This record gives sequence, C-alpha cells and structure tokens, in this order.
Amino acid sequence: MREVFEIEKSFIQNKSQSSLQRLINIFVFFLAFPCINILGNSITFYIFIILIIREGLFWQKPYRAKALLFSFMLICFLSTLFAPYDKMETPPGFFPKMQLVIQFVYWMLLASFFIIYKKVLDWVQISKASLFGFLAATMGFYFLKIEVGNALGEFSTDITRNAFVFNVLATTPVSCIYVLKKFKMKGIYALLIASIASMFFSLGRSGSIIILLESFLILSIFSRVWNNVIRFSIIPVIVVFILSESSFVQPALQVLADKTESINPRFANLIRGEQDGDLTMDKSWLLRKLMITKSFEVIKEYPLLGVGVKNFVYYESDLDQLYSRFDRLAYRGKDYLNSRSSHNSYILVMSEMGLLGFAILIALLLIPLVKISKILLFGDQIKMSQLPLIGLLGISMHFYAIASIYGAVTWFIIGISIAASIDD
Repeated sequence: MREVFEIEKSFIQNKSQSSLQRLINIFVFFLAFPCINILGNSITFYIFIILIIREGLFWQKPYRAKALLFSFMLICFLSTLFAPYDKMETPPGFFPKMQLVIQFVYWMLLASFFIIYKKVLDWVQISKASLFGFLAATMGFYFLKIEVGNALGEFSTDITRNAFVFNVLATTPVSCIYVLKKFKMKGIYALLIASIASMFFSLGRSGSIIILLESFLILSIFSRVWNNVIRFSIIPVIVVFILSESSFVQPALQVLADKTESINPRFANLIRGEQDGDLTMDKSWLLRKLMITKSFEVIKEYPLLGVGVKNFVYYESDLDQLYSRFDRLAYRGKDYLNSRSSHNSYILVMSEMGLLGFAILIALLLIPLVKISKILLFGDQIKMSQLPLIGLLGISMHFYAIASIYGAVTWFIIGISIAASIDD
C-alpha cells in the first residue's frame, strides 16, 4: 500500500512539474516574440501572475542575489517617492507611478524565479521556446507584419527595430542550447548565420558588431579551431583598429564598406566614417552624448536616488553645454531635447535611481559576467546551461547604446545568467 502511495505521489509531482515547464515554455516564447498585449501589458505579465498563483511565495526561499534584487526594488520605490517632481513640466500621474512600481516588482520576481528554479526547469525546453520565439519574431519583423486589436487587447508582429535587435542579442545564445543538443555544430552554424543576417538587414550598427562578437564567442567555446582563431586574432584586430585611419588599412576598409553597403548602409558608413558614420555629424551619436551631459547634471544635483524611475524624459535639465558642444542639435530647443530617451541604460539608471541604484545594478551584472570572463579567459569548461552568459555579455554591451534595462527580457536574461553562474 505504501509503495502504491509513493508511486501516485511521484506521478502527481511529475505531472505538476510538466505543467510548470509548459507554462514556462509559453512564457519564454512570448518574451522572444512580444506580439500580444492585454490592457497595455504584455501577455507574459499575466502568465507570470499565473506562475505566482501556482507556486506561491517562492521568493521567500534563500537564493543568490536576493538581497541585491530586493534592494534594487527598494531603490525604485524610494526614487519614485522622493523624485523632484517640481522640476518636471508634465510629471507622470499617480496611476503611471503605480504601474511602474508593479512592473518593477514583476521584473525583480521574474529574475528571482529563474534563480530559484534553476534545477527544476528543463533548460533545453526553455531554449527551444526561445528559438521558436526568435524565428517567429524574425518572420514578423521582416515578412509578416500584422496589427489587429483595440484598447483591450492587441496582436502585433510589427515590433520596433531596437526591440528586435535587443531580443536577437538576448535570445541567440539561449537558443543555442537546444540547437546544439538537437542538431550539433551544423545547427549552431545555421542559427548564428540566421542571427547575423537578421541583425545586418535590420540596419543596426552596434547590434551588428555585438552579434558578431557573440557568434565568435559561441564558436570559440565549442570549436577548438575557432577558439585558436579568436585567441590568435585578438592582437591583430587591435592593431588594425589602431591603424584604421592609415593609408595602409583604409583601402581594405573601403572594400569592406562597399561589400556591406547593400545589406546595411549605416554600417558601411560607420566603416567609412561618412554621413551618419561620421560621429561628429551623426545626430544620433550627438544626441547620445548630450544625454550623457544631462545625466551628469542630474547626478550632480541628485546623487543618491536620482530623479525617479522613468522620469528622465520629464526632468527639465539646464543642458548648460548645449550650445557650446552640441550646436548641431541646438535648433531643436531644450524642451524637445529634454524629452528624449537617454539612449543608454547605464546613464539612465544612474540618473533615475542615483548612484545607489547604479551600484546595485553593476553588482547584479558582475555576478554572471565574472563567471563568463573566467570561462573565456582561462578556458574553463562551459556547460550548455551557461550559454545565456554570453547573451548577458552582449546585452550589457548594448546597454551603452539603448535604454532597455527596464523590461521583462532584460530581467529574464539577468535571472537565468545568475542561475547559470552558480556552480552545482
């Protein structure tokens, strides 16, 4: 009788774990392919609520980085509560603030969930869901743009270029887990070619460079040949970079620019240093530099807690150096420029959550980044479940060019990367 009871108990546990895995697979698919919104929130938000109802108060358990995650959430509350709303011409109302707090709780619990459930979840299945989401997002972005719905709900495959680029950088290494197990290295080559192609055709500049770096790192981990190629090419690449303005290297760069122009004109201009590739003339680049200037003004005035989460675009900075250093942008006026995105996740957090929030974010990122650095520099053996570390490395670099630290995909990658950095 006892044996029968144990068998039934085991069956119930396996069934429960299987249903949890299916729910997680759906969640990850829609993270990679953000096509459904309900009442202004992604469907992933509601799936996660179901997970909380199903699993209970899972965050009460001890786990790595718990103190940092909850401290980051606390800084969000404090910076929002004590923000200098008198310095904002049109400050956000009560309900947007409440929605922001709820979102922050969601993101921190999301990261916590994947750290806690590291050993319970099937990472191959998660990787498979990520791969299918990446493929669906690519099809929607390039070939099948659909947008239907109303204020209650919306289905749209037409995501922005920045969101698409960021998702490709985040999900490609995750997707490699399933591809490697199912199709071996041939599958890895196919996936990386698809990711590089999707990035180049998106006209992303920094994204194109970072996806190439991610691809080389992935290949170097699983291929001794690629590992040697990358290891012995680091110094020549640095030398070429230093000599890139010389008459010896310029002809080769011109040939490379000509070859890539039909695929990604912005990347070709960056190689040539012409038009929007000339950083002294590129308004996008100048705007990013201006936002760094604004950030420094904010930090000087509000060093500890900043101006409040998502208040960067509302805060009226003096922009003292606007006309002396950024005259090419001055025609826009201060009101317009003050309402622009920071275009940089690091200065965004520093401005909105102060030095306290910035220090916590860096500490969170360093936990997995130190791990992947050891693997890459000292040749430690990497496990398949640790591939997301490369994704975190990629998006951490991309944070310098995009304000995407606030989002479910970001905290999913941070969570699974911290989980992957924990030695069993």
